Amino acid sequence: MKRKPLLSRPFEGLAWLVAILCVAGVVHLVTILILPHIAPHSAYARIAAQTPTGKLILLPAIGPGHEMLPYEDPAVALAACTFDLTRGPARLRGQLAADALMMLSFHAQYGQTFYAMTDRSALRGRIEVVIATRAQLDDIEANDAEDELPQELRLEAPARQGFILLRALAERPSLMDEARGRLSSLTCENARTDGSGRALVGILGAQRTLALARD
Repeated sequence: MKRKPLLSRPFEGLAWLVAILCVAGVVHLVTILILPHIAPHSAYARIAAQTPTGKLILLPAIGPGHEMLPYEDPAVALAACTFDLTRGPARLRGQLAADALMMLSFHAQYGQTFYAMTDRSALRGRIEVVIATRAQLDDIEANDAEDELPQELRLEAPARQGFILLRALAERPSLMDEARGRLSSLTCENARTDGSGRALVGILGAQRTLALARD
């Protein structure tokens, strides 16, 4: 059997590498092209169709054939709020009930989760979160008072549009209305701005910063 020249082996490896890169490039291009067709069916699109931007709403109860979001537990009450940071930073706040499980997740427009927390993160039973761009966070931090301790969680969003998903556990079916009531007691809104998407001085106060850098 005739052996291949040794010099041909590196070229075979190079050919395979080029082929793999070409296939990866095609897959990436196809993904970009089909994304606008997938987006209308995304979680963000379904939630945005139910509520105005910057307003917290309770999602319909989960039942067979009535799941707005996949893989959700029927024992959990759901609420959501969409945000658009071109209108200014978004703020979620409210008082949480003691010993009642609540879970919050923060998502960019196409679904990627950039932060998650539970009611255990509340400070003295109160939760206050601001979602903003890096530039908006810089404006807020520039006006922080040096002699005040931070009390607010600040998140840097990886995209200007996205949504917050809130879940409250109902330990028994008879407690579902109570769980939905805990969710509806929270508020979601856009902070005031100067009209250019920049937060006004002092509108958010001086609080704790936890900025999640964009990859």
